[in-house]
Amino acid sequence: MPTIASKPLAVALAIAAWVWAVCGGALGAEQAEVRDGGRWKSVSVRTLADLRGYRPQEVRLDKYGGLESGPRLPATGFFRTQHVGGRWWLVDPEGRLFLSVGLCSVNLSMFGKGDAEKAFGDRDAWAARTAAMLREQGFNTLGRWSEAERFRRLAEPMPYTTTLSIMSAYAKQRDPKNGERGFPHECQPVFDAEFETFCDRFAERLAEAKAAPWLLGHFTDNEIPFRPDALRNYLKLPKTDPGYRAAAAFLASRGRGPDQMTGADEADFLTLVAERYYGTVVKAIRKHDPNHLVLGSRLNGRNISDAVFRGAKALDVVSLNYYHRWSADQAELNRAAALSGRPVLNSEWYANVDEANAGYLVKTQRDRGLFYTNHALSLLENPNCVGWHWFKYGTHVDKQFRPHTPMTDLMQQVNRNIYALAACFMQ
Repeated sequence: MPTIASKPLAVALAIAAWVWAVCGGALGAEQAEVRDGGRWKSVSVRTLADLRGYRPQEVRLDKYGGLESGPRLPATGFFRTQHVGGRWWLVDPEGRLFLSVGLCSVNLSMFGKGDAEKAFGDRDAWAARTAAMLREQGFNTLGRWSEAERFRRLAEPMPYTTTLSIMSAYAKQRDPKNGERGFPHECQPVFDAEFETFCDRFAERLAEAKAAPWLLGHFTDNEIPFRPDALRNYLKLPKTDPGYRAAAAFLASRGRGPDQMTGADEADFLTLVAERYYGTVVKAIRKHDPNHLVLGSRLNGRNISDAVFRGAKALDVVSLNYYHRWSADQAELNRAAALSGRPVLNSEWYANVDEANAGYLVKTQRDRGLFYTNHALSLLENPNCVGWHWFKYGTHVDKQFRPHTPMTDLMQQVNRNIYALAACFMQ
């Protein structure tokens, strides 16, 4: 079995002996250069060298990347979640503790036609070499938008996720009698009577994947709107729109009109929207694939809120595209888990040296690795986080498919020590 550098885990002796405490460590001497408001500034970084009581040592991994030298939990043949020893974990098909360390968009969309064939011989060879590279760097999951089918055919597959877009697909083909297609005023058409039937038909395709052990789970959508001003926005829809009718009935049930709504009304209505969306898509997915995790809709920006967390109880994992945080906001992650009753996955984040949309702009590839190190440690520090998926393969390697080693060397130090670091934070 493969091994990684790690620290002896008390959990291997008895789960009951695990206690939560902070490994800690103040920000050290390392600095990264980050663009902020048109100027470059130095930002402090926490690295493995700054952690108190941390010592690497070899541990065994199973074929999925789970902790073979840790405790053995009931094996179901599929990935699942469990709260163990004071923190949330994923559990792999063999019953081993698992943290998902993924890379998004492991595909060839950023490369020219024929580039993979020229470099590797064919695309299957590209997939095999890429999977080996990712494992060497400590990655154990293919994130959203990856060529999962090609990697599934390998002699040594990797855990992977799906790329579903259920609400997005429905909004594009919505019956005009209900209202405008898409997301008018950033409103999801969750109140359409046809939405539930559409979800059921959409999820029929998942039946063929229900026996797949390497499938980590399903992302239901990507960055669909859950705006804090949803109630006001639904009331801007035409009065014939089912969304308008639902919003007006919601306020009327509280004895108020549009000019009398309160902050509590807005939050509660947003929770209702989230419950309607997540409840409907999860029901459809589980009807056709009862075996795999439902990972959520990859919330981003203003769509990340307590009201949405309260409406996300139908999920197995709450996924966040977690930008604009140099370190994870521990209180925010804790609220997400407490309000939803579910663990949290950072499903997308990045820093880049050439351009930055949602992510940070940094000066060098090493600065990217330092940001990764600092943020990943803050995620491991949180007992509700079950992993992260870095964005993305097209900026992970250069045009000749060579990894940016000043970045990936630092990534590897964290990735190959995830279980040791989790244990360090739990001592």
